[in-house]
Amino acid sequence: MTDTGPSLVVDDATVHFWVTTSCRLALKSDALLYAMYMVVTLQTEHRSGFTDLEASDTCRTYLNLALREHHKDVAEMSAHNIEYICLTSSMLRIHGFVRLQGRSLQPYNPPMDWLRITGSSTAVFRQAWDLIKDKPKSVAYEMIESTSDFRDDNESEELRRDLEHLMSREKPHELEEPWDSETEAAYAGALNSIGGIWKALDSQRPAGGVGRRVVVFPMLLNKRFADMVEEVRPRALVILAHYFALLAILSRVWWIGDSGPREVRAIAAILPDEWQGLLDWPKRILQEHYVAVENKE
Repeated sequence: MTDTGPSLVVDDATVHFWVTTSCRLALKSDALLYAMYMVVTLQTEHRSGFTDLEASDTCRTYLNLALREHHKDVAEMSAHNIEYICLTSSMLRIHGFVRLQGRSLQPYNPPMDWLRITGSSTAVFRQAWDLIKDKPKSVAYEMIESTSDFRDDNESEELRRDLEHLMSREKPHELEEPWDSETEAAYAGALNSIGGIWKALDSQRPAGGVGRRVVVFPMLLNKRFADMVEEVRPRALVILAHYFALLAILSRVWWIGDSGPREVRAIAAILPDEWQGLLDWPKRILQEHYVAVENKE
């Protein structure tokens, strides 16, 4: 983990989570220990271009072991094991990001496994907060507080001002979509968070902080939004493409790689003609080759 740990970092604020803290706590948690082994073998598999079958099998074994022990810990969540739970959950999300890189995109199906892993992680951190909100020295507290400056972005309408056209319901194809207040809120929340990432990038905030926003974004999504992605609704896919275009700014982080551009291109290939104009912005972002974090293996 002394080799892999530093390569997981996207900003200075989270360095110790992946290097010293996880190693120390893994001595007391089977779930976290297995998750660490899983990530190490996952990096080995990635370095081989996903051709190392032995690393792949080993990674799968440790993933299953980590999930088994993690589920046991979550079922008995307490102030005593919450540190292990949050770190293990974060490592499982890294596995989800890596699997985006190698997944088949023909025919295109939305990345629901990735969204579900993220959703499970969100539920874990929400439960965790009730246990540690009065314990500022807790690792779990520190992990959650590291997102405090943008955790409420999905509630800020101001942030989506430049993306308001994605909420339009004027043209015939836009009016065909089933619509209610829950649908509107799910789309608006996603766009607010995307707007927050773009504002942070555009205002040249520290690169690591921008990277953290990008990585955490899926955790801020309304479950209804994930449902609409699964339904392959064009508007939901357009908004998801906007996120994946921003994910490309982390393309030099090994566990993210080229997954952003791949997903944007795949969505563009299946999106109905009448919705294609809404992909101009994601395509432009990819053409301009923004890079926020220079993290390499």
